[in-house]
Amino acid sequence: MNGSNVIEIGDVNWGEVVESSKKPVIVMFYSSTCPYCKAMEPYFVNYAKEFKNAAVFARINIETSPWTAERYGVQGTPTFKFFCRGRPVWEQVGQIYPSILKNAVEDVISYGEECIRKSTPIGQNITGYA
Repeated sequence: MNGSNVIEIGDVNWGEVVESSKKPVIVMFYSSTCPYCKAMEPYFVNYAKEFKNAAVFARINIETSPWTAERYGVQGTPTFKFFCRGRPVWEQVGQIYPSILKNAVEDVISYGEECIRKSTPIGQNITGYA
């Protein structure tokens, strides 16, 4: 994603980018063969540019980072997950109207800290093994 405001992340730097962020983080879980991901990507990139000062935009390939996708219950792509202080607070699965995604971005930015109270902490004892 050279030249865009979208950070490419993976299992290794997930914690640093998403869980440690003071800003809301919007993550697009995608796969290289997903036509719906390719359709949504231009909108995601545009929103990343428009809201770059208020939120972090990242994308993660579920093929190369299966542990994170499994940890957050991602079963289809694209899946957009919204995080506040590392906690998942909202998600949308599949190709959606761009206006729905933009409204969700604006909402998570507007409600800031309030979203923390509506979120569920993720236990740190998750190992990735059953």
